[in-house]
Formats: sequence, structure tokens, C-alpha cells
Amino acid sequence: MKTHGINLVVLHDLDPVRAAIEQAASTADESEAPGLRRALSLLDEYRHSDTDIKIRWARQYLDEAGVPAGDTSARTIKKLRQAVPGLGLGEAVALVTLAAER
Repeated sequence: MKTHGINLVVLHDLDPVRAAIEQAASTADESEAPGLRRALSLLDEYRHSDTDIKIRWARQYLDEAGVPAGDTSARTIKKLRQAVPGLGLGEAVALVTLAAER
């Protein structure tokens, strides 16, 4: 399913942190460089796509509402919309469907 119609904005605020660590690694001495390279590796490992973040976001609300993974019923869509006022019907359907697929 395409997610281009979902009007949620995903903020990635790790880029400045990554750039700062890269800069520090480029000038680090031999004792500091391995730790900084490991930090960069961890940042890259935990970088997620917008879709992954949206799914995790939706699953968080659904988990709090006691909705089992994979449930795409109208009840689930309603619970997500109740948990997130202002979330449109189309957005909720797309998020619930994506969350169920993963």
C-alpha cells in the first residue's frame, strides 16, 4: 500500500547529530575514533524509513488501546481515530493496514 496520502509528518532529527559525530570522528585520536565509529554504526542501524516510523507510531496507539496486531477491523480504525483526534478516515485505514502487514 502506498503511504503518500497519509498526512503525518515524520521528523528525522538525527542528521545533525550524525554530522557532529562524523566531524568528531574525522579529528579524533586513536583512542576515541573506534567509539565514534561505533556510534555512527548504531545511528545507521536505528535509522528507519518514514513508513516504518508511521507504522510504529500507529502500533503504539493500537497497543495502548489493547488492539491485537493484524486487526484491520472498523473497530480498530475507530480506536486509532479516537486516540488521535484529527486523524482522517483514509489516514487511519492506511495506517492500520500498514501496521497489520508488518
